[in-house]
Amino acid sequence: MAGRDPTERPAAAPAPLAPWPAPSAPPPLVVARGPDAGRLAGLAAEAGGGEVLVVPSADAAVVRLARAAAPPPFVLAEAAALGHGLGRCLRLLAEPGLAAPTVVVGEPRRAERIAAAARRLGLPACPLDSVDALRDLRVTLAGLAAIPRAEEPALTPAELACAIAGGAIVNRYQPQVRLCDGAPIALETLARWEHARHGTLGAGQFIPLAEASGLAADLARRMVRRAVADMAALHRAGHRYTMALNLPLDVLLDPAIADELAEAVAAGGLPPEALTIELTESQIAHDLVAVRDAALRLRGHRFGVSIDDFTLSAAQTGLVSLPFSEMKLDRSLVVAAALDRTVRGALASVVRMAHGLGLVVVAEGIETPQAWVVAREIGADLAQGWMVGRPLPVGAVPAWAAGWRAGRPPQPAQTCS
Repeated sequence: MAGRDPTERPAAAPAPLAPWPAPSAPPPLVVARGPDAGRLAGLAAEAGGGEVLVVPSADAAVVRLARAAAPPPFVLAEAAALGHGLGRCLRLLAEPGLAAPTVVVGEPRRAERIAAAARRLGLPACPLDSVDALRDLRVTLAGLAAIPRAEEPALTPAELACAIAGGAIVNRYQPQVRLCDGAPIALETLARWEHARHGTLGAGQFIPLAEASGLAADLARRMVRRAVADMAALHRAGHRYTMALNLPLDVLLDPAIADELAEAVAAGGLPPEALTIELTESQIAHDLVAVRDAALRLRGHRFGVSIDDFTLSAAQTGLVSLPFSEMKLDRSLVVAAALDRTVRGALASVVRMAHGLGLVVVAEGIETPQAWVVAREIGADLAQGWMVGRPLPVGAVPAWAAGWRAGRPPQPAQTCS
């Protein structure tokens, strides 16, 4: 690549895009539909200092929480309104970065069961047996706020091994949608640990332990089995998403893994094209030749293979010449492109190169309308991020999809290729 002429005067720095208005802080969330819904909303408004969001059911709460830019200051739920969607609503609310104090109002035994389930997932929660008991919601919320935050748990390999064998490691699924028309297309599989003492733990809290203690392969195989079973259930219900998951390097380089995956998807009645294996740039650089062979084995079974966390430096290393089917642009690139036209132009060139190689391009970090516009402008194919949807328990995916279709960003006239 030719360098810039040193005698050339530098062009004036391009102006960044005008910043999109920052989203306002989310209001308190009230889940209620009975005769006391109005009173609950009034109490929440008084305690929260103004606006309140009222929804009639757990699934309606899921739709709101799935795309929340930040957690609500608190949740006030009528036990009867949670209904059959209780589990998926609480699991979504317990996601790292989304958890909020939760007050459950209703028949005492039922309200206590719901609050206890919330606490097991790591939510600060308490039951109340009537609206009259909420005469001062601020006092109740202050009591929840006073509960000491759990310190970073000291996890052990033996504990993690039991969690893997016992099913405490669970899958969450973050949606990806097509930028040209907003259609839901794919889900990325992420790991969570529903810990009996520490609540819901994010992957970063236990994946390093799995890798250091030799449990990464067991964890990965458990995640694959659950992902395939969940994907098969979604397909049977008419939600025909593809699914992506990341495999640790030692599992990826095992010559038997491609055959194991093929057997798993076949047993689930799924086409192999429905599964994409993600590899990070650091994994690929570890052993380029071995990773190429592993990618070829996966592609030979018609699985997708994605290069994850792609950076501009990777574009200059020849990594994209490996047998990939997809490229995922790192969140930091999308954020930088929203602020700097030079980065945006460089990223658009990378996307054109990827398309020339037949790769689908996923833009991560789509958290604002501005990021959505930038991702479309650079030519990316799919969007992933909190504006699209947070990681969801599988039971919440249909509710998210219905809500997304009803309220997705407006699409300029465009034909999807």
